[in-house]
Amino acid sequence: MALRPYMTGLRAAAAVAVALALSACGGEGVQLEGKMFDWMGVSSSALEARKAEPKMADRAPLVVPPSVTRLPEPGTQQQPKDSDLAALKDPDLRKKAAAAERERLHLAYCRGEVQWKDKALEPGKMGANRSPYGPCPGLFSADSLTK
Repeated sequence: MALRPYMTGLRAAAAVAVALALSACGGEGVQLEGKMFDWMGVSSSALEARKAEPKMADRAPLVVPPSVTRLPEPGTQQQPKDSDLAALKDPDLRKKAAAAERERLHLAYCRGEVQWKDKALEPGKMGANRSPYGPCPGLFSADSLTK
């Protein structure tokens, strides 16, 4: 009596094994067709399209300059002086240039030249001109009295 439950389980396992063995005996296998499989790239049409070589347009040929006599002789260019190179790396000159650029941007913010796009798109939302570099000089500000 105890052998009967085991035989039922054994028969079920054998049926599953036969079903799996027979499912692998297909001639060509499963064909995946449809837009979803094309999108995923697993359909036969997508695989064929991947195998095709891409078509590229012909390139324009290289063009030689009309005359090479106008080119300067090698080594005749004027070399920069050492003082010019030192001036490019001078930290004091860099600080002065950065301060001048900051002052120019500050005044541009105060005049409203930088925020013109915001004013044009949302005219009711804009208030007084403000600068991220500090308070704008006004009619009664300390900056306007000293200048």
